[in-house]
Amino acid sequence: TTSGSISRGVTIGNNQNAVVNSELDLQITGKLNEKVSLRASIQDANIPLQESGYSQRLDEFDQVFIELFSDTWNIRAGDIDLQNSNSTFANFSKRVQGLSINANIEGQNTKTNLFAAGAIVRGQFTRSQFTAQEGNQGPYKLQGPNGELFVLIVSGSETVYVNGVAVKRGEDQDYIIDYNAGEIIFNATFPITSEMRITVDYQFSERNYSRFVGFGGGRIENEKLKIGVSVYSENDAKNQPLQQNLSEEQVQILSAAGDDRTQMVAPSEIEESANENRILYKKELINGIEAFVFSNNPNDVLYRVTFTQVGTNLGSYVISNSNAINNIYEYVGIGQGNYEPIVQLVAPTKLQLAVINGSYKPSNNTQMAFELAGSKN
Repeated sequence: TTSGSISRGVTIGNNQNAVVNSELDLQITGKLNEKVSLRASIQDANIPLQESGYSQRLDEFDQVFIELFSDTWNIRAGDIDLQNSNSTFANFSKRVQGLSINANIEGQNTKTNLFAAGAIVRGQFTRSQFTAQEGNQGPYKLQGPNGELFVLIVSGSETVYVNGVAVKRGEDQDYIIDYNAGEIIFNATFPITSEMRITVDYQFSERNYSRFVGFGGGRIENEKLKIGVSVYSENDAKNQPLQQNLSEEQVQILSAAGDDRTQMVAPSEIEESANENRILYKKELINGIEAFVFSNNPNDVLYRVTFTQVGTNLGSYVISNSNAINNIYEYVGIGQGNYEPIVQLVAPTKLQLAVINGSYKPSNNTQMAFELAGSKN
C-alpha cells in the first residue's frame, strides 16, 4: 500500500518577493509474507513553520527510512532515532543515519532484548541557554558550543524547555523554529516574560570530520532480576577531514597538542604570486623579529596570510586599514595587538561509554538497583 501527497505552492505579497514552497509525503506499507512486514517513509517540506530545509540531496530529507519487522525483531535503515532511557549515566537521544537491529527473545521465565546500531552522525549535540526578554516573542538566535550565531540545526532534533518544562513545536502549539537560520519564535498563544529561562537541546550540523557512532547491548530480565549492558562509541574518522585540508605539518601539530586546544594552532601563511585583487604580505625583520608587512610589489616574495583574533594584548597585529577586498593588518609588537597570523585547527574527537545496570527484587517490598559506567573522552 502506498499513500501520500506532493504539493507545490507560490507565496506572493505586496512587501515580499515571490517564494516557491514544496512538500512531499510518501508512505509505503505491506506484508512480504505471513510473518515479515515492511514500511518505508519519505518526508520533506521547506515550509519554515514545519520541518524546514530545501533538499537537493537525499540525506537532507527530513525523514527517509525503510524497515523490515516481525513480532520478535526489526531491521531499520535510513533515519534512526537512537534512544537510551534505561540508564542514569548514558541517557541520550540522537538522530542519526544508518542501520539498526533489534530482537526480542522470550523464554519460559525470562525476556531477552538484544540491539545494535551503526550510523553516521548528522550533527553534534549541544545546548543553548538564554533568558527571555519581556514581551519579545522572538526570533531568538541559538548559539553553538563556541558561541557561533549561525548554526544549521538537524531537523526535529530539538527539545525546548521553558523554566524546566518541555514545550511543543507547531504553528498551533508553543513555538516554531527555522532550522536553516537557527532561530526560534514563540507563538502569541505562549506569552514570553523576562522571568523565563529558556534551554534548547539540539543537534547542529558540524562536519569537520566524518563521524561514526555505534551503539549496542542487551537486557535480560525475569521476575526478580533485571540486568542490562550497553556500549556507546562516537568518534571522528581522523583521516577524513571534511572542512579543512590538513598538511603534514598541521597533522604533526595536532598530534603533539594532545587535548590542549591552545596548542592546536598553525602558521597560516601560504606563498602566492602577485595579484592585485588579493591582500598579500612580505616578510620583514622589525626590531629583530620576523613580521608580515603589506606589499603589492611583484618583486617581493609574497604570502597570503590569515589572521585570527586571539584577544586584547595577546597578539602582535592590529587592523590598520579596511577595504572592499579584505582587512589589512599591521605588526605593532608582541603583546600590543589582538591578532596573530595563525589558523585554529579542529581536532577529531572520540567519546566511548560502557554501562552495566540492573535491579534485584528479593520480595514485593524490597528492590535494589545499581549502575556502573566507565567513559573515555
